[in-house]
Amino acid sequence: MFVLSQAQMDRLGEEDLIRAVHRYLADRFPDADPVPADRFLAFGRDQLARAEGHGLTTRWQVACYIVAAALAGDRFDEDSPAAREVLADPAMTADRKAEWLTEWVDAMIAALSQRD
Repeated sequence: MFVLSQAQMDRLGEEDLIRAVHRYLADRFPDADPVPADRFLAFGRDQLARAEGHGLTTRWQVACYIVAAALAGDRFDEDSPAAREVLADPAMTADRKAEWLTEWVDAMIAALSQRD
């Protein structure tokens, strides 16, 4: 009988989430140069660990974080003063932090699209 350990099952769940984010980004930004899936998987794993460090643990929270990192840079949580402040705020819930990330990304995209 084939048995997976809990760690292996967790990793499969993480990979599925990262692949879903990769597909979402490819669908949302079809004109962008696509990142190969294997490179995005490694990137996603790194970002997942960073998200957890900020208290983001649900699939939705982590997905919001990975999308923000894909669009704003892999160290946006250190490089952006606004993101750094929000993610470090102990008074904010993890869901509110994820909501803020989506609002921040949407504002970034809107600002960039106005430049074109």
